Amino acid sequence: MKGDLLCIPCTLRAAYDIAAKATENEDLRRRIITETLKWLNENDVLSNMTPAMLHTYVFRLVQKITGNRDPFAYLKRESNKLAMRLAPILKDEIRRQSFKDSFKIAALGAVCGNAIDFEVEGYQVSFGDLEKSLLECLKGDLIINDIPKLIDALSKSKLVLYLPDNAGEIVFDKIFIEVIVDNFPVKVLAAVKSGPILNDATMDDALEVGLNEFADVITTGSDSIGLNLNECSEDFLKRLKNVNVIIAKGQGFYESITEIEHIIRKPIAYMLKAKCSVVAKSLNVSRGSNVVKLVSKYL
Repeated sequence: MKGDLLCIPCTLRAAYDIAAKATENEDLRRRIITETLKWLNENDVLSNMTPAMLHTYVFRLVQKITGNRDPFAYLKRESNKLAMRLAPILKDEIRRQSFKDSFKIAALGAVCGNAIDFEVEGYQVSFGDLEKSLLECLKGDLIINDIPKLIDALSKSKLVLYLPDNAGEIVFDKIFIEVIVDNFPVKVLAAVKSGPILNDATMDDALEVGLNEFADVITTGSDSIGLNLNECSEDFLKRLKNVNVIIAKGQGFYESITEIEHIIRKPIAYMLKAKCSVVAKSLNVSRGSNVVKLVSKYL
């Protein structure tokens, strides 16, 4: 997905917000904003970079200037705790349903978990109302519903690559992966980030919630938002070639992978809540819509 003009103020806002989480030093915050403005002014970022790349740049800038490697550490821990507390509600609902209904509910739960996001322009989330919003989301529906296509792709697969997005959200990913491995003869690789980037899940987060109980947890070899093949490890790239289908969670993967679908050439199921107006426009849905969209046009 190409960047939009709105990505410019969004990136600047993100730079300040990340800086505010990383340090209380106003001089360092001011330096981050100044350097972000300079970088945006001197580079043709909308032509050369996806929105995921823009936010990756400013996050790394904050790390460099403040020395704070993981400004979202507290939010990630609390997100995992909250999601694990809510997980039994989703599990109970799944158990009461037939296969097709349970699969859809588990997928919807994974999409609803994508609401746990702290860096989207115009989108605010707090732990105080997160439980309520998640439960309301589970009562909703998928605006783009390619569940039948995903079921068909999984029925023909042996190896699935699951790309989780955020901490907390991975609790609901775990539930969905359990449904997948219980109903399809597949092995699931779950590839998390190799280091801190926003509130994206890392190996520590994955192990904390027990994601390894139903998937082989690996890393992409990169700490960028979404998927940047130029930064991924050789091991990950080799594994990528061997998978039959990819399940990509969240806006960052949608923003980045849509630009490299022709390189990957695998069925890709994008699962996300369209929290950003630019992403929603790209998907031709209203902002806040729940989406499961499977793309296989390059096969």
